[in-house]
Amino acid sequence: MNGTDSVRLLGRFESGMLNETLRSDVASKPFELALPVRAFFAWPGKRNYEGSWWSSTVRAHVGFESLLEREFLLSADHDKDVVGIASQPFALLWPKDTKGARGHVPDYFLRLSDGSARVVDVRHPKRLAAAERQFDLTREVCGQVGWEYEVFTGLAEPLASNLRWLSGYRQDRFAPPPAAVPVIVEAFSPATSLASGVRHAARTLKLDSSMVQAYVMHGLFTGVLTMDLEQPLTLESELSPGTRQPQATALEVAS
Repeated sequence: MNGTDSVRLLGRFESGMLNETLRSDVASKPFELALPVRAFFAWPGKRNYEGSWWSSTVRAHVGFESLLEREFLLSADHDKDVVGIASQPFALLWPKDTKGARGHVPDYFLRLSDGSARVVDVRHPKRLAAAERQFDLTREVCGQVGWEYEVFTGLAEPLASNLRWLSGYRQDRFAPPPAAVPVIVEAFSPATSLASGVRHAARTLKLDSSMVQAYVMHGLFTGVLTMDLEQPLTLESELSPGTRQPQATALEVAS
């Protein structure tokens, strides 16, 4: 409950709790590092599928409460502009006497590469109307502090299928050795088909083509390589160098 005339914001960090009136300087808080402000509820017979997504962007698990939220995490993990992701990042308590709503916990907070931020709610298209009041209030608050706001309703095909397939290669075990990365990138410079680039890189690296193809899939998901994912992914798909630099794997960090 909020007994005041102002929006209040509640957050949890390793350093402690945040409970204050919403001010413009809240934008400086590192909510991409926030702990979930509430627990994920579960009960026998619950229809939603919940769990944790291992994010190759933040190199940690991020929670989700539905398959649609997992699909959002899949897209955010692939997005080259996203550098931080937190689930259930804070609670917004609306001023007393606010009609139609008492408070709201957005689903995700994203930190972007340029330092800006985006708050995201995830809803099935059929459930948008029921949450319209909450979305309007949240969008207004985000605008006041300089955050972007998005309501995610799902990915279109074939983008969704492409990303689901590629996400299976996001783990470190599919990351190419550092010395192999420039060879793989060069194999797709200029842009060429997946099959042709894999053959070229495999010959140069003297590795089995199936291993090199796994390296290429990892590069496609993480942004080291790129293609038009709005088109079906096939061996004839045209790939080219991406804009992301490869991240260090857990093994490389440990050494």
